[in-house]
Amino acid sequence: MTPAARPAARRAAGLLSVVLTGVLVAGCSSGDDAAGGFSGGGVSALSCPVPVGPMAFAVSGRSNSPEPGLPGAVQDATVSVLSRAVDEGYEPRITLINVDGRPTSAGNDTFRTDAGNAIAAEDDRNAFLDGFGQAVTELRAETPEVDVLSALDLAGRSAGGNRPGTVVLVDSGLSTVAPLDFRQRGLLDAPPEQTVEALRAENALPGLQGTTVILAGLGDVAEPQPALSPAQRQSLVALWTAVATAGGASCVAVVDEPRGGDAPSDAPPVSVVDVPPPPTITPGQATALPDDNSVGFRPDTAEFRDRNAARAVLAPFAQFLTESPTRRIALTGTSARAGTTEGQVDLSTRRAEAVKALLVELGAPADRITTRGVGSRFPGYVNDVGPDGRQLPGPASANRTVIVEPSE
Repeated sequence: MTPAARPAARRAAGLLSVVLTGVLVAGCSSGDDAAGGFSGGGVSALSCPVPVGPMAFAVSGRSNSPEPGLPGAVQDATVSVLSRAVDEGYEPRITLINVDGRPTSAGNDTFRTDAGNAIAAEDDRNAFLDGFGQAVTELRAETPEVDVLSALDLAGRSAGGNRPGTVVLVDSGLSTVAPLDFRQRGLLDAPPEQTVEALRAENALPGLQGTTVILAGLGDVAEPQPALSPAQRQSLVALWTAVATAGGASCVAVVDEPRGGDAPSDAPPVSVVDVPPPPTITPGQATALPDDNSVGFRPDTAEFRDRNAARAVLAPFAQFLTESPTRRIALTGTSARAGTTEGQVDLSTRRAEAVKALLVELGAPADRITTRGVGSRFPGYVNDVGPDGRQLPGPASANRTVIVEPSE
């Protein structure tokens, strides 16, 4: 680096001093796994173009989620933005958002360089990114629980400006703060469009107008949070993609690169989200097939969301029947309390019949499977209508099942 370029490099590294003042825990770097070493500038792994503009990173250094860090695709996108910014003479603002129970801005800085040549400019960029990468790895939650929805909104506001910006979320996505609290039974399985409509009705969608949104780490958890099944992770990704789109994002990219490792040991507690186990068949024991991406149905239809996934779930149920001529299965469809009672019974009956048809397709004898639909009138019904008369997505999803009762 030339002597003339050194002051610019010091200014470029200024984010570290800004972000580490007061709000971050010093000396908590994750060592060799830290994100301080940014990689090259290719962004082929992303499905969205990343504009040269302000960037806001909502990152969790919290309990129940792996230690903070940026996946390679996110690092590449950041390098690309800063490199192109130099070519365009633009000075992008970079903001770091702390994802916890009450998200806040952990700091921000503007990347500037007055380097006289490309090599010196690259040195300035790398110095800036080293400081930012260290700030990311040392980020720690301050408030118990986690409010991912508010973090996205704050990031959207931080990425606003005269140019289109980019919002990056790096978190498991298992929010535990209302109005998107995944501890609420059934919310993880609810169709994304219904959850989005409920958030819109509460004016709770994040403000992401015109931004590119990058979602990373969704569904990746750390103990004591139980791991999600592939179908549950798929539901989570679909929901946050729908939320970002409804919030006005111009493009939403999902990074599939998994995040692993332990949660930070020095972060406040976050409640564990109950993760229902996959349905299994046991003689004499009723099992409810959940309204999820493995064996659930498309809204207001008797059409499986994923027929192949449903086949995989129901194969052991069909095998149960074929193993003995005395075995039987009773299927009872249930529904949310929406529309008329007759409509609820009709839909729940058709869903029970759809499960029977798939079992028969898998080799089960049709004459040993009975079906009926009871709508929302069944033991265990969870109130799914709010005081304002609107349907509650979580409880409504919990009420949409087909109950399997096997007998010998």
